[in-house]
Amino acid sequence: MSDYTAPEDHQLVLDNIDASRELLAETCLELGNTYGPCGHEQPVADAVTAWYKRHGMDSTQQQILPDRSNVVARLKGSGGGKSLIFNAHLDTEISGPDHDNLMESDDPNLIGAWREGDKIFGHTVLNDRGCMSVFMVMGKALYDAGLPMRGDVILTSVAGETGMAPVDEYQGLNYEGKGFGTRHLVDHGVRADYALVAETTSWSKSWLECGAVYLKVTLRGRNMYTPRLIREDALPDHPNAIVKGAVVATALEAWAVDYEERNSYISALGEVRPKAQVGAIRGGVPYRPNRSSPVCKLYMDVRTIPGADQDAVIEEVRAVAQSIDPAAEVECYTAKAGCEGANVEPLSDSVEAAFAQIVGGQTPPPQVAHTSMWRDTNIFNAVGIPSLTFGLPRGAAAVQGTGNFELDDLVACAKVYAKIALDICG
Repeated sequence: MSDYTAPEDHQLVLDNIDASRELLAETCLELGNTYGPCGHEQPVADAVTAWYKRHGMDSTQQQILPDRSNVVARLKGSGGGKSLIFNAHLDTEISGPDHDNLMESDDPNLIGAWREGDKIFGHTVLNDRGCMSVFMVMGKALYDAGLPMRGDVILTSVAGETGMAPVDEYQGLNYEGKGFGTRHLVDHGVRADYALVAETTSWSKSWLECGAVYLKVTLRGRNMYTPRLIREDALPDHPNAIVKGAVVATALEAWAVDYEERNSYISALGEVRPKAQVGAIRGGVPYRPNRSSPVCKLYMDVRTIPGADQDAVIEEVRAVAQSIDPAAEVECYTAKAGCEGANVEPLSDSVEAAFAQIVGGQTPPPQVAHTSMWRDTNIFNAVGIPSLTFGLPRGAAAVQGTGNFELDDLVACAKVYAKIALDICG
């Protein structure tokens, strides 16, 4: 650890965090219950800004759109030290009419947060406003301690990390995700020597994340009235594009299984498994099923390993679709590359030392999902800011909206983050 601040100063920060235990829980609930649906995060950005102001800390907003902003708070050092960004995202899964209608779900786990004893529930908190609350309270503890830091500690809350992309009638920058806010952050001058992306990782570290390609596969048919329907023998000639779509979706599922196996590998951080699936389908008019659909569209998410030839992946999908219907159209509507960080070792070592002091032992290896998804480390690492993702456990994660935070873990994570900040920036 740095010797710029004395051990008793470090303890003062940790004591401040202990004294903020209830504030940490309250902040999780406040942010988790601020409704700002994905693509319209401004209310959450305003809540974060107001929180900093209440606690005497300065912050600014980077206005990207009228209803999408980043928030940046900076604990400025005296100079001569390393700077560190803590980064978390304001957006969560989609909610509101689109989600309720298209997914047939009004799951309150997605749009609210609640407390039962020392457990905090709600998807908005789990992804990602809980980890955001952790570093906000950590930043307050540093600020209140008034320690003479050399480097800047920069606290960033960004829009547009989750996986959206404009397509069809869903157009405009309100539908941009996967690094949208963090890219704006770094492109407009918010940079540092290192960046820690605060997400749930079950105490593991990762600086390798996959990219993603979103594809639209369009099948064509003809509008035919049911009593006059003529089924052709050859599938490419079938008038109902939905029938073609069902066969193509099945073939793409088989391809996805093979693709995952062919591209999985063991990295220095653990196993990487890029998965793929058809996540949406459109075709026909629900209230008028007496007509064959002249169009069926499949929407696919394909994860790609760092360094992958994403154009080659698109061509693989096109070949599968056209093997069933030569007229199938395949369009890419987003392609975001994965990245493996370089020169992350000083930050990694700092995380390891802080974890050993606060929690005990060594950090566990990352889960396959943690090395195979998108996180905004991709943006930082791509622009040369060594970055890793690290955070606390969240319980069950495979089913959307499940799991919870333990308040003890939230407090421990705030202390780990504080130790990292003192080490890197002190």
